[in-house]
Amino acid sequence: MLLHYKEIYKLVGILICLTTMSFGQNISCSEHTEYYDNGDIKFCRLVKEDTLSGKILPKGTGVHFSKTGLMDWCFLPENMMIQGHFCGGGGHSFMTGFHPNGELKTAWLVKNEIIQEIPCSKFRFLSAIFHGFHGKSGATTFHDNGQLKYCELSKSIKIQGIQYNKGNAVRFDMEGTLILSEKNEEQIEIY
Repeated sequence: MLLHYKEIYKLVGILICLTTMSFGQNISCSEHTEYYDNGDIKFCRLVKEDTLSGKILPKGTGVHFSKTGLMDWCFLPENMMIQGHFCGGGGHSFMTGFHPNGELKTAWLVKNEIIQEIPCSKFRFLSAIFHGFHGKSGATTFHDNGQLKYCELSKSIKIQGIQYNKGNAVRFDMEGTLILSEKNEEQIEIY
């Protein structure tokens, strides 16, 4: 059976499409995918809803994988709930981070939230702009056990016997104990 050259081009196009959409990592990616030298996916946009690290992510989510193949951050195409927190989306606007065990690491809260009895502030654009001056990024971060690690306060509160004002940044260890420092607003690793 001989195929006409137009049929061959059509078949080649289908094969190219299939290979760009389904990989050994079993992810439906767009054709604009970045790879590590070993051929594993580094970054791609989902062409359909997919479940990664136990999270259902919508079409259009930009996902990044570590060299070990674990999803370590993503760009959400829209605001959405991740592990009980309303995280900021909007395409390339907010990088939502994850620990290797899949737990939420970095969130850009869409609204003020009470997290483990701490009133955490939503992301504020001005906080991010002046990050270099005051060390506050506007992000809310978590330890790999889900314990709150860092947030800026949405209201004044007394925490473990110490009074803090709205806008102050607070940090906690993995057990939830307040970490005291001179300012308690030192820069932290976000991603």
